[in-house]
Amino acid sequence: MDKQLHRLDTLQARDPQGALHTVHAYEHLVRLPVGADPFGQWEPTGHIEFRLASGQRLDMPQDDVFVVPDSGLRLTRVSANEAAREPAAA
Repeated sequence: MDKQLHRLDTLQARDPQGALHTVHAYEHLVRLPVGADPFGQWEPTGHIEFRLASGQRLDMPQDDVFVVPDSGLRLTRVSANEAAREPAAA
């Protein structure tokens, strides 16, 4: 079964030192065979994952809080208005 990620959203999150980080939300898709179509049809699985712009995976233990699994670094989502006031770190 073929799988791929589809980016749903891009948002900003702040670390405890105050730096902003870009976070991408992705949904998992799988390709289903549809009749005679050799390319099939991509359908969402219902699974969402979050990654930093660098590609590092994030856990989301509660709403608007992300955790980098390897380091335990906690990031808190910020509003679009707050994020627009300063540039984001990678």
